[in-house]
Amino acid sequence: MIRPCHLLLLALLASSCGERKKQESAAAPPEEKATRKERPASRKVGAEPDAKVALRESFDKALAEPASETRERALEQIAWDGIDVDPEVARKAFEELEPDSAASRRLVAHFAGRLADIDPNQAIEWANTLEQEQERAEAFGRIAVVISDTDPERGAGLLVAEMPAGITRDRAVVQVVQRWSQKAPSAAADWIAATPAGAARSAGLRSLVETWSRSDASGLAKWIEGRGDDDVKMESMLAVANSLRSEKKENRELRLADFHDPEIRRRIENLLAQSPP
Repeated sequence: MIRPCHLLLLALLASSCGERKKQESAAAPPEEKATRKERPASRKVGAEPDAKVALRESFDKALAEPASETRERALEQIAWDGIDVDPEVARKAFEELEPDSAASRRLVAHFAGRLADIDPNQAIEWANTLEQEQERAEAFGRIAVVISDTDPERGAGLLVAEMPAGITRDRAVVQVVQRWSQKAPSAAADWIAATPAGAARSAGLRSLVETWSRSDASGLAKWIEGRGDDDVKMESMLAVANSLRSEKKENRELRLADFHDPEIRRRIENLLAQSPP
């Protein structure tokens, strides 16, 4: 069965790739264009490019295989490669995959990221048409991460608004925080601290601590000391302790000195003395 929303995405990507090729050709220097024109043809006019021929042969071979994990892997690879080589074959290979399978979800995430690079708003509109819940989650997770490269606050908001709780969102949360903490660590810290307790918050805080301590260790210490919520403060101190374990003794002392509250410094030292979790 053809899934129209996926066909739409492939068409958009093919159109975008085609437009970029036109722009690159138009921008080529005159002498380069002339060289290309004078270059002898390597194949007959009208012949299929070798990559397309090979892709279609691979697709026919995969179709002849009985249903199996090997067949699924082959179809997934064809769909993945075909997005730039032959979008029509990519579409056909994608349609042969089991809906909402692991392979299908990986491809949806890949397609979503590609479209978000071109037009984030179009990517969001497309993701909203997806019928399978897990495919939709994968799409929004990838779109949020792409958006967070330039607008992490919007990417984070998309996670909250569009993704159900679960491992897919947890993974995306950490990736968004990683990007956000490079641009505005204090804002990223406030956001991750406000998320519900769980694996995503703990992992996000660990990532934040690693990034923020490299750019502004004193700012990180001040933020932790100013927390009124004991749970987040404890998770943050644990993240600091884990980060300090890989530091040389002199570096540990310098970073601990950034904490002016002796009680917090003592608690981090106690965590350092314990076995890592």
